[in-house]
Amino acid sequence: MPARVRLTNESHLKGQLMGAQDWFALAVRVVGLMTLITGLATLLDGFLLKLGYFTHIESSPAYYTIVGVATLIGGLCLILGAPVVVRFAYPREDEDQNNGNKD
Repeated sequence: MPARVRLTNESHLKGQLMGAQDWFALAVRVVGLMTLITGLATLLDGFLLKLGYFTHIESSPAYYTIVGVATLIGGLCLILGAPVVVRFAYPREDEDQNNGNKD
């Protein structure tokens, strides 16, 4: 019998279905990955424009570089910052109850 492969080291996820927070975190990371790929494609377009493979009268390689780098940074922020976005969208219930008791 082949050995089982563990996909995660976190025991609290073992045998559980994904909840709304998990799906949302996955969606944020997928959007971040798509944004990252778009940024790489924009940088590639700027590089090819600089090499002269295609020309646009109203564009420059600097524009493609700036937009590409900004898009890469946005994608990385979404991928690496997904837990922060999830905590913002789904605040912990015990924190809400504690905040209600302090008023």
